[in-house]
Amino acid sequence: MERNTLLHFTGLVAAAMASSDRVPAADLTIHLAGAVSISRQSVEYRCDQAGTKIGVPAGSFTVEYINGGGNSLAVVPISGDSIVFSNVFAGSGARYTAKRYTWWEAGPSVTLSSDSLAGKMHSNCHRVETK
Repeated sequence: MERNTLLHFTGLVAAAMASSDRVPAADLTIHLAGAVSISRQSVEYRCDQAGTKIGVPAGSFTVEYINGGGNSLAVVPISGDSIVFSNVFAGSGARYTAKRYTWWEAGPSVTLSSDSLAGKMHSNCHRVETK
């Protein structure tokens, strides 16, 4: 059986974590059966003030999108951790979920949501054009 690697990274947000007291994450590898094409794209975002309350960095930050073998993932930095979101059905746009969070792209905007016992929080985010 042929296997292909969908995701392999070491401390994906190591640069973002360099100023924190956290230790970089361990390796994570996901193997998929068959000859699968893998694509990766890094996109810069910035969220409104509510985003920092949810846990994304203040200012711009990078989200990595990884697609392969019918799987679509988004890796979002939240509270100093690299959270791996999985794509789920959406009536429009691309919706990803992980733990209590939802990262939902619809048109030019992105909404980051957190749903916990403390209540629901929403943040409006947008792409940051890089030079």
